[in-house]
Formats: sequence, C-alpha cells, structure tokens
Amino acid sequence: MREYLTLEQLKKFSKEKMERLQNLRFKATVHYMLPMVPFYANLFMQYGVDPFSISTVEDWQAKGLPLIRKATYMKNPLDFVVTPDKSKIFSTHMAYLKNQHKLGTMASLLAAHNKKEQIMHYYSPKMLIFSGGTESGNPTPMLLTAAQKFDTLMSVLKLIGDLILKEKPERTVGMNLFPYAPHLGWHAVHHALDINADLNLCTAAGGAVPTERLVALADKAKPNIICGMNEYLRNRFLPMMIEKKLKLPEKVIFVNGAQKMLENEREKLAELARKVGVQECIVLDLYGASEFKEALMPECKPGSGFHHVAPLSTIVRTVSVGDVTKDVIDDWRFADNGYAVSWNTDGAGTLLHGYVVGDKFDEVSNGCSHCGLNVQIIKGVNRIREVEAQLKLTGMVEEKVKGTRVNLVAIRDKAMSFKEVKEAQVVLKRKQNVIELRVVADKKVLAKLKEAFAGAEIQPKIILTSLDKLIGDKLKLEQIKLE
Repeated sequence: MREYLTLEQLKKFSKEKMERLQNLRFKATVHYMLPMVPFYANLFMQYGVDPFSISTVEDWQAKGLPLIRKATYMKNPLDFVVTPDKSKIFSTHMAYLKNQHKLGTMASLLAAHNKKEQIMHYYSPKMLIFSGGTESGNPTPMLLTAAQKFDTLMSVLKLIGDLILKEKPERTVGMNLFPYAPHLGWHAVHHALDINADLNLCTAAGGAVPTERLVALADKAKPNIICGMNEYLRNRFLPMMIEKKLKLPEKVIFVNGAQKMLENEREKLAELARKVGVQECIVLDLYGASEFKEALMPECKPGSGFHHVAPLSTIVRTVSVGDVTKDVIDDWRFADNGYAVSWNTDGAGTLLHGYVVGDKFDEVSNGCSHCGLNVQIIKGVNRIREVEAQLKLTGMVEEKVKGTRVNLVAIRDKAMSFKEVKEAQVVLKRKQNVIELRVVADKKVLAKLKEAFAGAEIQPKIILTSLDKLIGDKLKLEQIKLE
C-alpha cells in the first residue's frame, strides 16, 4: 500500500474502506511510533494507558487521553519527534509494517542490500516547515522526513494539481506570490508548480521580490496559475497591474492560501482580474497547516469546500471542549463540527496526536458532488488561532465586552461584505473594553458602516485607515487582533 491514495482510489473507495485504512495506520502509529516519541511515552505512563490497547481515535477518548494544546507543543517541539532506539529500529520498523499489512514492503526491505539507507530515509528528519504564525508571531515548526517530503508530499501535490487543473490551458505558467520563508505555503506551491506547470517562474512576494518587479514579470511571462494570499493579490499585485496598465492571459487560475478568504473577497479578486484582461477567472481556495504535514486540502471548484485528499497522512476530526485550565484538555468529546483535532499517521518525523489545531470547522461532510471524490469535505474554516487560544476555546471566536459576548469574526465579515471596503481588521482593546473596526475604504462608506452596526448591542468604533498602517511590518494581515 502506498503512503497516499490516487484520485481513482479516492473516488472508488467507500467511506468505510478509507476509515479501515486510516485505522490500520493509526493503530500501527500508536503501537510502534508514539512510544518512541518522548512526550507521548510520558503521556501514556502518566495516564496509565497501554498504547497497545488503542486501535482507533475513538479509543483515544475512551481511554481518557487528553487533547494537546499548541502552547504545550511549543514548549519543546523536539519532544514530539520520533526518536528510535537504534538497536531496535529494524525490528520495530518491521513490526510497524506488519501491523499495516504491508507484507510486500517487508519482503522488499528484507531483500534489499541498502537496508540502512532505506531506514534512514524513513526516519531521518529532512525538512523543517512552519505554519505562517503571523497571527501569534510564533510559527509552529514541524519536521518532515525524507520519505514524507520526497515520496508523500510530492505525490499529494501532483494529485492536487490533477484535481484543480482539470481544464488547464494548453501551456501553463505558474507564479508563486507567497512570501519566501521556511513555511509550508511557499514551499508547497513551489513544488506544486514544478510538478504541474510547464514553466515555474520561481518567484516569491513579501519583500523577496518587489511587487513592481513581479507585475512586470507577469506582464511579460503571462502566468495563468497564480498562487498567493488573497489579501496581497487584491491589495497589492492586481491594483499595481491595473495602475501600470499591464495584462494577464484571458484565462487564469488564482489559488489562495494561508489566510481565510470570504466569498466577497473571491468576487473582488475576480473583478480586479477582469481589469487586467482576464475573461475567465477561477479563484480557488486551499487550506493547510504545518501540523497536518502533507495533508493539504484544495477546493475542486470555487465554494466546493476543502477536500481532505491525503487521509492516510493525517486523521482530522472535530470536537467540542469544556473548560481549559491546563496545558492539556481532559474535558472534550467528538462533535459534528467544532475545533479541528489532528492525529498524524504518516510515519516518523514530528508526530502530533490529539492535537488541537485551533481552527474551527462549521461543516464537515463526506463526498463531493462536483468531482466525485469520496473524501472529507470541510467548509467554514475559521483560521484565527491566536484569538481562539487567548479566549480559551470558548466555542466561538468571541469575547465579552461590557458584559456581552461579541463575535469578532462576524464583525469583520459584515464589514467586508461592502463592495467599497478593500480591507478590514477587528481590534479588541482589552484594557479599554472596546472594539475597533479598522477599514481601508473611502469616507463615503463610513455612513453605511455605521448604519450596518447601529442595531448591535456592542457597536465597534469605526476607524478609516490605510493598508500600509493596517499591515505594518507583517507578511500578511492580522484579520482579528488583540491589544
């Protein structure tokens, strides 16, 4: 069995079959990998749980094991890396493969003359990746092994390319407008364009290459696959192309990542693209987190929801939680929607089991009516991790202001629904107990915004500002901010 499923398998396999495959990998991981992870070896001992008594994620809860918070992980990320006993590594690995019914892989390894190199390929960390971390200023690091980077990640990126480029132009030119940094966004897009595009321009934004040079290159090279954060595309890249009267091809696929994109933001991006000659504009969203490792989740068409196309890499479930008073969360239960929790099942490297990603999913279903993939479909992702962490996972991104709970995300969403608003940021000033809504817009919209929030029990203080002041020295906009 491969470390990933093909598009054909993702269409053909039933939900029950995929869950059986996930459980095989989960069971093998818990039995043979987690005991080699210092944090989990100690956790099993502390909670009096034999890892061999666990076969499914449901057992994780049934045995009383807790969920792990980001703050706990960040105290010492190296405690979450598989650290095998070299004297037992071969026998342990063989038992791990046998537990997954990988008899062919076992036979090949036994017959191989380079057993040591194959084991090193599977267990040795090769690449350090980060989440963007701009909400908290504290990126989350994850170690990928050589096998995960070269075998699984590349295969998943090829699969994603086949999914979203079904009707691609005859010749494809890719442009990467993510900030260049050791975070997952830039590297994943770079490799994806290498694999799926005829020409990869090998670019980056965020100061690595000035926007003025990027738009000039776009005018010359005519990229028709453009990947980046929608905020940068809407507020920097496309406006400068319009200002300089430059042109893009008639058909362009834009792929957003690393930050939440509202439907009206998708529409605004398409409207700007039309002003630079794009007649057929497809704006797709992609969801990922370094904690999911290779499990990047694309849309197959605008608004279709995020497709969990790498179910063998990470199991993702939603939960509700009770009071959070410690580094771990003991009071939790599975729910149809709620906070995302992950269990990595992709081998070695960094392993996070029962890890609260911090994002919240409004809707989780199975199977896509558009592309036919029989996978988890996730909609309504709230990506504001730092706010949720500081508000102790209350169940919504909300906070008490003058005794009333206020949904901070809903305030920004309402502001962004106005066509005249280019960008918006909600700031909770905790000491003053007030909310500021900072918007980039013409003064003419001020009256409309005040009217929109006139009926609210807690009315935000609306402040007109510039995009430069809103972003400051960050690589991307902090949509919700605590001060």
